[in-house]
Amino acid sequence: MSGKDRHPEPGNDRRVRRTRTTLHHALIDLMIERDYDRITVQDILDRADIGRSTFYSHFRDKDDLLVVSGTEFLRTAVAEGTGDPIRTVFDLADEHREVYRALLGRKSTMAVLRGTQHMFAEILADQGIAEPDRTFVSWGMVGLLADVAEGRISAAEGYAVVHRTAIS
Repeated sequence: MSGKDRHPEPGNDRRVRRTRTTLHHALIDLMIERDYDRITVQDILDRADIGRSTFYSHFRDKDDLLVVSGTEFLRTAVAEGTGDPIRTVFDLADEHREVYRALLGRKSTMAVLRGTQHMFAEILADQGIAEPDRTFVSWGMVGLLADVAEGRISAAEGYAVVHRTAIS
C-alpha cells in the first residue's frame, strides 16, 4: 500500500479538510506549549475535540499527523506563495518563528527533525529536485530554518545560502 493509499486525500470534501486542519493546528499548538515527546494522541484529540476513530481514519499516529498534515500545509502555502517554494518556506519560518522553533529548535526531537526534513523533501520533490540533491537541500534547510526561527539569521539570508550553494 502506498503512502497516498493510507491517507484520505482532503480533496474537495470540506469536512475532511476541516478535520485534518483542526488536528494539524492542535498538534502545532501543543508543540509550542510542550515537548513533542510529552504529547499523546489523546492530548491532540482533546485539543481538537475530535474522536479517536476519526483521528485514526486519517493518520496512523502523531508522527504521521506531523508529516502528512505539515506537508499538506506546506503544499498549500507554496501554491499560494511567491512561486518559489524554498522562498515561501523561509518566509513562513520568519512569520511563524514559534512554530519553527517547536519543529527545529533546541528542544526538538529527532523524530520531529526527521519529519520536518521529510516535509521539505516532499516539497522539493514536487519541484522536480531528484535524489540525492533533495536530501542534501532539505537537511540544509532544516539547519538554516532553525537559525531563522531562533533569530540568528534572516529568512533572506537563509534563502540566499540555499539558492547560492544548492540550487544554482
